[in-house]
Amino acid sequence: MQITRAQRNAVAEKITQLERSFYGRGPSNVKVSVSQDEPVSLVVLSIDSLTAGDSVLGERGYREAVIRHHEALHEATREDFIGAVEEIVAAKVHAYLAQVHPVTGHAVRVFIFAELGDSLELDGEH
Repeated sequence: MQITRAQRNAVAEKITQLERSFYGRGPSNVKVSVSQDEPVSLVVLSIDSLTAGDSVLGERGYREAVIRHHEALHEATREDFIGAVEEIVAAKVHAYLAQVHPVTGHAVRVFIFAELGDSLELDGEH
């Protein structure tokens, strides 16, 4: 499996669009990295992805609330992000992980693609 530069750029644009749609604002920048070793993984780093409310909570010591909020958002929008990436790279996502840092606003989404012969539905949800 090979993920091209054009596909990485398309993923960055789509992630930005989805975050704007779901969170009310998009990140200031998105960087996409790919590990071509098996299993292939695509890592999306969103920079400055906190909402104004998240920033207030984080600055005032409610970091766990920011984390819980984003965990709920990640779970609620999971299929949207996975579907978008699968469509762009034309491959099935084997595992998806997402997390945000409650102070810096760095958010990471990791998409891991199944090795040939592996079950594509190990997590039971996708």
